Amino acid sequence: MIMTRHSLRLRALCLTSVFSLAVTPALNAQSAPPPARPAADSAAQEEPLVLSPFLVEASEDRGYQATSTLAGTRVRTELKDVASAISVVTSQFLQDTGSKNQQDLLVYTTNTEIAGVRGNFSAAGGASTYNEISNLLRPSNNTRVRGLDAADNTRDYFLTEIPWDAYIVDRVDLQRGPNSILFGVGSPAGIINTSINTATFKNSNKVENRMGRFGSVRWSADFNYVAIKDVLALRFAALDDSTKYQQKPAFNRDRRLFGAVRYEPKLFGPESRTSIRVNYENGNVNANRPRSLPPIDGITPWFRTGTSNGVANMNKLTLNPLTTWDQWGNNYLGTSAAYPWFRESSFGRMGNPNIASFFDSTGLLYSMTPKANGTPIGAGSKTTPIAGIEFAKLWAVTTFNNYARVAVPGGKYYSNVSLSDPTIFDFYNQLIDGNNKREWQNWDAANIAISQTFFKDRFGFEFVYDMQRYEDGQLAFLNGDQYILGVDINTHRMDGTPNPNLGRPYVGNSGQYGNTENYIDRDNKRLTAFADLNSEDYLGKNWMTKILGRHVFTGLYSEESKETDQRSFTRWASDPAYNTANALNTDITTGERQYDWISYLGPSLSGRSSASGANLSAVTQTINPNGNVALRYFDSHWNASVDPSAPGTYIDYDANGVPVVTTGTQGDIASNYRGWRSDSFRVLNYDNPDDRPKLYSDTQLQKFEIKSQAFIWQGYMLDNTIVPTFGWRRDEITTENRAGPKGTNNVSTLDYGKVAVTPRNVAGETKSWGVVLHMPRRLRSKMPLGTGLSVFVNRSENFKADAPRGDIFGNGIDNPKAETKDYGVVISTLNDRLSLKVTKYETKMKNATLQADSAGFSSNLYYSWAIPYWGATHALAALDGISDPQLREGNWGWPWNGIATLPDGSPDKPRIQAIVNDYFKSFPLTQKFVDEYGLGMNVAAMHAATTNAQRYASVPTYGASGFGANGGLGLQPAYAGRLKSFGSGPVASVDTTSKGVEVEIAAQPLDNWNVSVNFSKTEAMRDAISPTIGLWIDQMTKFLAGDAGLIRLWGGDPLRKVWSDTILAPYAVLQAQIGSQVPEVAPWRFNAVTNYNFKTGVLKNVNVGVAYRWEDKRVLGYKYDAVKGTLDINQPYHGPTDDHVDLWVGYHRQLSDRINWRVQLNLRNVGEKAHLVPVNIQPDGSVALSRIQEGLTWQLSNTFSF
Repeated sequence: MIMTRHSLRLRALCLTSVFSLAVTPALNAQSAPPPARPAADSAAQEEPLVLSPFLVEASEDRGYQATSTLAGTRVRTELKDVASAISVVTSQFLQDTGSKNQQDLLVYTTNTEIAGVRGNFSAAGGASTYNEISNLLRPSNNTRVRGLDAADNTRDYFLTEIPWDAYIVDRVDLQRGPNSILFGVGSPAGIINTSINTATFKNSNKVENRMGRFGSVRWSADFNYVAIKDVLALRFAALDDSTKYQQKPAFNRDRRLFGAVRYEPKLFGPESRTSIRVNYENGNVNANRPRSLPPIDGITPWFRTGTSNGVANMNKLTLNPLTTWDQWGNNYLGTSAAYPWFRESSFGRMGNPNIASFFDSTGLLYSMTPKANGTPIGAGSKTTPIAGIEFAKLWAVTTFNNYARVAVPGGKYYSNVSLSDPTIFDFYNQLIDGNNKREWQNWDAANIAISQTFFKDRFGFEFVYDMQRYEDGQLAFLNGDQYILGVDINTHRMDGTPNPNLGRPYVGNSGQYGNTENYIDRDNKRLTAFADLNSEDYLGKNWMTKILGRHVFTGLYSEESKETDQRSFTRWASDPAYNTANALNTDITTGERQYDWISYLGPSLSGRSSASGANLSAVTQTINPNGNVALRYFDSHWNASVDPSAPGTYIDYDANGVPVVTTGTQGDIASNYRGWRSDSFRVLNYDNPDDRPKLYSDTQLQKFEIKSQAFIWQGYMLDNTIVPTFGWRRDEITTENRAGPKGTNNVSTLDYGKVAVTPRNVAGETKSWGVVLHMPRRLRSKMPLGTGLSVFVNRSENFKADAPRGDIFGNGIDNPKAETKDYGVVISTLNDRLSLKVTKYETKMKNATLQADSAGFSSNLYYSWAIPYWGATHALAALDGISDPQLREGNWGWPWNGIATLPDGSPDKPRIQAIVNDYFKSFPLTQKFVDEYGLGMNVAAMHAATTNAQRYASVPTYGASGFGANGGLGLQPAYAGRLKSFGSGPVASVDTTSKGVEVEIAAQPLDNWNVSVNFSKTEAMRDAISPTIGLWIDQMTKFLAGDAGLIRLWGGDPLRKVWSDTILAPYAVLQAQIGSQVPEVAPWRFNAVTNYNFKTGVLKNVNVGVAYRWEDKRVLGYKYDAVKGTLDINQPYHGPTDDHVDLWVGYHRQLSDRINWRVQLNLRNVGEKAHLVPVNIQPDGSVALSRIQEGLTWQLSNTFSF
């Protein structure tokens, strides 16, 4: 209907005198455009449109063309008058493309990416190592906009973690780039907002069933009932979506209930409008989501023959782990190092005398500790380790990244290699985890909105309270470097018996990492008021009022609070009684408490020349130990009548694997102890509610509050030819972070109230402005086909302060800031049935957090504390090894091995002492640094130490658990890697720029034909890395260039090399990449979608559609420059172009006077099979990592509307 405006000066004067708060306009109401297709759904034809300043409804849209949005000024504004980069996805577009959620939609929209098997990028960043497990928890967050960052997800413009679904969503607004009018604090990439359906004043009902490939079934229902005409309406919706995938047994079960009430009493007469809207949703998602990255390949290297770069390949090497450690792990070919294919390798996560179990498809095979316990126990036993128990560790093939660092020129720049042969393991059709991992999301969300307008929507206000109670979590199974498919090369088990599983392929891990629970409570209150002031109301209708026009002012006040309770836990762990009885560490965070497992996936491959064609299975059994486990272990209780200090001999194995009779004491002879035996020990299990509080390894409570005020002005001047917009916003943020106090066995508790914190307060002001210049109406009326031209300019900014951040030294980092410049042109023709929008943009981020990067630098920042702390513990371990008698057992071989040796292989004790002395005396970091990380080190005492006793005392946490295995080698920081002052780990900040062009075409040439086209050109690049990182690197590099850098970590590389490989090399790559394209960004992207509905003839009521998606070649790596010893960013490697075709066909008809039926078949990725898409290319041009792209899928939908 047409809304008339009365030029009543008295009313206008009254309005401005009573309400001084500036506010934004209710738009001139217009007749709804004709629907995109004849009445396929009665729900698509709502009641005659009554426009509210606080609501935008899908019924206003025409086909793929939306006309208005709330994203421009916080109240209803025509899209043509908004200068910022906003795209709106309509209900018709969602219906035609079959898009039900974020994963379905973002592959079609402008300059957006989303990860997953149905997505268009990996989110792995091409790093040297990769870990997909965290991406599986919240798939809707794995997005990227303009090549910058993930967008914030919002629900009716309230930030949310809740994944949206089309059963209650009819339109999606995408804001690209920062916009402080919407959020002064948020992602610089923009927001993705979903508008939740409200109850409407027309009876309608809809039931939909959708069946899909792989056995997916989806049911949804939507019922709207008008209880009192134009006054009271009720709405109820329900969803049960069981999605299955090509990877069996992956699934996603999504069940939701939704209710809404709309009450609009006529309280203040016909020129006012009162509206009370309430909605509530309950959702439960239980999933075992598919992986988009294949496993790491640790199986094909075992079959390689000959040599590579002068290093012998494995050629199906098998070893006895009890006799070969010195030969292959400490002194390979006299190099004082490990064989390259064994560097930092791990058989699952085995390396301690903890509980471990071995499985195959038949179930549990046996349980045995992965190492003999070398700690003497009992009266009369010795007080030093049992030297006659040869150091042993189960052998495993390492990752390619570890191998290449010492065996390939430029190896520090190489990445892990993912499996590429599906005949070895069919990662397209099998989820390697089987039924052993889980993700879940549960929530309750409620929203209450009360709005009131006066004088025919000339003035109004709205108060909204939004409540969200959200929880999610996951049980990890294979994560990090344990997501590797390997082969068992051990000829013997740890008890000396032959290994019956020699040559069998396997996967393995523990339950220690990747398991999380998150509880997030959001409470939001928002008051918005607007006033629409028209100069004609004051000055009458004349030439001056045409110039001055109409002005809309909006004021906003909001309070947002978010409380996040994050809990990390060990999925399984031995009962502390096992550790106490065996003199092992009871700390829940240590490896001695973990439960290890190995699962064999097929028969032995020893008789094969290649793994190709092995067709291995996934993990078929459920691994979930609960209660007692029958364990074979070495009982190190003294069991002899002889004096343990009396002379005795035992067998040792030298660097060539030759047995040597060694003279020691009776206490060094393994047979004088109880030895290998079997007993039952209890394993704690997260699934048991009584065990759960004993398994928390880290807990943290974060509180986040924002108070915001905003003012927005939008003018319509020169007869609506000039439409300027200005927004000002102030945000005040208060944050608190509490780490849960530690309890018995270092278990994290939930007693947050016992932790004293000082809130951090941050405030910021941001501004946005824009202007749209329309072709004057008089000129446009003379143009053919109603053609019009508009130009626009937009400047906007925001900042992000949702959590405090600290740099590598524990100093505060300024809030991330972003600003964007958008300008362009809009051409509309065919009487607004065709519009072309061209936007040129430049978005800059400053002080953003460096996320996953191609060099792997950000993922290695835990070395900020690990190298200083572990360097000190390994230095003390070296003192243990050269003591007489030797002290603690060296967990990775005697700690002096390889540091400094004499020609006969014995330790050069004076030289080792000098190296240790240098580490303590020259240690470059401050006490503030070590205190921020919670490292048990006294820096002043380290510098002052002149005796070994003083050096031990300066690191009092070393050896605190006794003299047994570990002995404190891998001490963990008190705050779990977080900075004490910030509640989060250190970050590197980065400045990034994205610039390019975005073109969007929306057309409805005929009432029954819709077209949408978008393409974009994107250049996203890093401009600078935080300067404090450079200072830290300079200090540590100088320190480790001296003798201190010769200390060896875990019996492997010297600290100097670890530092070079993990920090210096990736940092050099990052520095070299400044000014070049961010990894995995397609420079050009194109999407086209069209649908045609036949209105007459034999195909009447049939609709057909097609979508085409194309992406240009991406930069996935760089060539190695052997002369400069680094990557050459001028010689990039590109991946292939990527394109897909989607088709659909539908039919609708009236089954009766009141029932409509509609059926539609959607096909995605037509003509494709599941395949691999390269993500990371090695410096030699070979593919390292690929992502899994889903092949052809189909969905058949039947919808009944009545």
